[in-house]
Amino acid sequence: MRDARKLSRRTFLKASALAGAVLVVPVGATLSGCGTASTVPRVASLETTETPAQAVRACAAHFMQLMQQGRYLEQWPLLSSLAQQRWPSAAARAAMLTSKFSGISLTAALGEPTPGASWIDPERLVSIPSLWEVPVSVSLNGPVNPPDVTPFYRQQALYLSVVDGRPWGISGPLAQVVGEGPAALDAPVLLPLGGSARTVAVPILMYHEVGPYPTPSQYPDDPYGYELEYGLTVDPQEFSRQMEWLASNQYRPISLPRLAAALYYGLPLPPRSVILTFDDALRSPLVNAVPILQQYGFTANFFIPTGLVGWHSRTRWYMSWDEIAALGKEGFWLQDHTRNHISVYGLPTQELEVQIAESRQEIQQLTGQPCQFFAYPGSWPFRQATSAAGPEQVDFSFLQQHGYVGAVVDQADLSIAVRGGQPYQIPRVRVDPGETLAGFAADLSGE
Repeated sequence: MRDARKLSRRTFLKASALAGAVLVVPVGATLSGCGTASTVPRVASLETTETPAQAVRACAAHFMQLMQQGRYLEQWPLLSSLAQQRWPSAAARAAMLTSKFSGISLTAALGEPTPGASWIDPERLVSIPSLWEVPVSVSLNGPVNPPDVTPFYRQQALYLSVVDGRPWGISGPLAQVVGEGPAALDAPVLLPLGGSARTVAVPILMYHEVGPYPTPSQYPDDPYGYELEYGLTVDPQEFSRQMEWLASNQYRPISLPRLAAALYYGLPLPPRSVILTFDDALRSPLVNAVPILQQYGFTANFFIPTGLVGWHSRTRWYMSWDEIAALGKEGFWLQDHTRNHISVYGLPTQELEVQIAESRQEIQQLTGQPCQFFAYPGSWPFRQATSAAGPEQVDFSFLQQHGYVGAVVDQADLSIAVRGGQPYQIPRVRVDPGETLAGFAADLSGE
């Protein structure tokens, strides 16, 4: 690692030694996407940069040049310490990006740096202020799967901090990459050309309501409705104790895209990884769970039934689109749960278009986030997540064709084994009402 760092610094300074540039790709390439097409000049010399803006331009340009050339290991010294801490190692990062973009060539255009930006790490919910933002438009050239993810790569941004460059013997300011844009862990998932047989053990916890338990008096003519709602509820104090237990036992909540990086690219997971999911876009988790998640820096994945957004009954309240979009801006992940919260097993294609494809597009348009994961409403038709029949196979094909890279199920048998070869049958662990911490701990271990 020390030798690679020295080499990268020498390469960085050598590549930056000629006169001024804002954009960078392999020298002489022609780009478009940020204004009119232009031939990109070389990078500004870091040894002569006099302003933070010049340092940011030089660093962002060199970072993207290395990415386009597949020289991911040489990007490592350009990352801030906070950015480096998000990865298992420089080698693991380079291996993942090599796998992710295998067979794809990249061309990029960079916009003008803007100061005063802030960026949220969606894996830790850490907000970092006083950064420079550099828009990045990346074109993916080659077999891209899913193909409809390409617009999100054309709307990326790098976030950079500016530090004193003198520790490296360089006069003037020096920029470092904090938010990695198209190279980040949270960049949209691309599926590898070949299948993946990797299996990882990750408990995926499933919540619905996080609020006071309902009472029979609220359902005078509907005892089944009361039992159903009770079974979907976890009291806020119980939820708080569960999150405190996770924190005190060094569990690390991750996102579903982070799980995909392990399944598809072989990126090692953090020790004691766990995934938190909330179905139905109910307001009670927004009010009672989100503040606790933010207190511990725990990310979570929210599954949205788009047709119920903003609606309420006498006993159930759903989030509005403004509230859902705000969750996304705060670092949480927004995924699909159909339009009308109905079972999709065996539905005709026309109805699947409404319940899955159209709901996904609505989530993406109203939140600006890529939606790449799906949660089946209702119980899985089989005790084990690994089992499926004809109707489910139809759903798998439909999900794959419409840009989903994974889907989670609510199966009867406890399982924390996630199989990359069965991406649309990812098992979850239902958190029951009144569950003891001992039972909660047992669930996490798959016992």
